[in-house]
Amino acid sequence: MALGAAERMKNSRWVNKLEELADQLLAHLDNAPSPLPREPLIDPQLVDQLAKFTILQDDLERVDVPNVRFLTLGNGFQMANREKALAATLKLIAGVTPVNVNTVKVDGIGRCHFAAYTHPKGAMISSSKTDDGSFGSAPWHAKERIMMFRDAGDGRCIIYIAPIRPLLDLRTIGQHGVRWEDVARTAIKTQVIRSADALAAIAAGAATRGTMA
Repeated sequence: MALGAAERMKNSRWVNKLEELADQLLAHLDNAPSPLPREPLIDPQLVDQLAKFTILQDDLERVDVPNVRFLTLGNGFQMANREKALAATLKLIAGVTPVNVNTVKVDGIGRCHFAAYTHPKGAMISSSKTDDGSFGSAPWHAKERIMMFRDAGDGRCIIYIAPIRPLLDLRTIGQHGVRWEDVARTAIKTQVIRSADALAAIAAGAATRGTMA
């Protein structure tokens, strides 16, 4: 069952408070005196509880990549970014075929809504301007899964395939955004490509179209 606005706000405040306390604890640990007067006693339960919320690495292992951006930052570029991201995905990711401008078919998974993102913290997956705040309230929810193309801004593009319904219950950025850590945790498939490779794929596609013309 979808959470109401008040419940989502309450949960969001809880998450924000936990992150604030974690930052304070890290700062406190960084300022530890040397030598310590005694070893501090930390309840193992704290470590176990925090382990559940450890930030996931998107690709488990970072690799050296040219620090270039693939998608354009800022409002007003959403449609152009989606078209660009879709073109790169079709060239670089095997088993993905286009259905229409915002739908792809993925081998072994089925039809997925396709969207592109550049925000460093997370993805907006519902809109304040339309009534699509709960699962089933927007036509694209019928696809059940979403393929999210993220330009991480550090030379990597990360593609997540995740079920839509759980993401709607994980919105903690305002009322409409999901943190990338939660997307990574929810995704059933994740793949990383270099932004430089995506740019090269787009350039090759443009050259091919020019030749054909």
